[in-house]
Amino acid sequence: MQHAMNPLTMTEDRRAGHPSTRIVGVRTVVGTAIGEFRDDILELRARVLAGWPYLWDGASPLEGPQTLQACLDSWRSVAVLAFDGDTLVGAATGLPLADDGREWREAALGAGIDPSRIFHFSGSVLLPAYRGRGLGHRFFDERESHARIIGGFDLTAFWAVEREPDHPRRPPFGRGHDGFWHKRGYSPRPRMAMDRGWSEEGAGVVAHPMACWARPLERAR
Repeated sequence: MQHAMNPLTMTEDRRAGHPSTRIVGVRTVVGTAIGEFRDDILELRARVLAGWPYLWDGASPLEGPQTLQACLDSWRSVAVLAFDGDTLVGAATGLPLADDGREWREAALGAGIDPSRIFHFSGSVLLPAYRGRGLGHRFFDERESHARIIGGFDLTAFWAVEREPDHPRRPPFGRGHDGFWHKRGYSPRPRMAMDRGWSEEGAGVVAHPMACWARPLERAR
């Protein structure tokens, strides 16, 4: 006997297969093992960073091969990967700042901080459909835990682009992540701010202000 459709049934049918209804698996890999997922991470980064707030057009380096290569070259690096089935939907990376690019190390040195005492969260991307499910916290938890296990770090830190409140390409309901970062115990470190250039569609290479956020890394309990 065929059952009649009602509004509730129709809503459930429409949600079937939606990302919010599927289980996302999280896997943590370190050092050279990250190389197995290199191409998937780069493809995901390009897809996410093309949107707000980075607006990267892919024509110049941003979070591309040169940044990920530092993770592949460091035995102390980590990648926290979120999968929907076999599809990578989120990736967060980190490594000691001393193992990362010169521009990042110089930002710390300019503030009088030894780069070897900082663990750098070098990138974090997640497809919009999978946000709001606690994966952002998981990305921070796993990387902070990894830094504690390695030991020798006073701070965990990352850099994020700053955008004008009236930027013409800001989404109508676009909100920053400042509140989330504050809840995680991070605060701006103005002395470690820096500029970094990349290409935006229709604008060419633009110098972007990058704010540094950091927090003291407590010892493992």
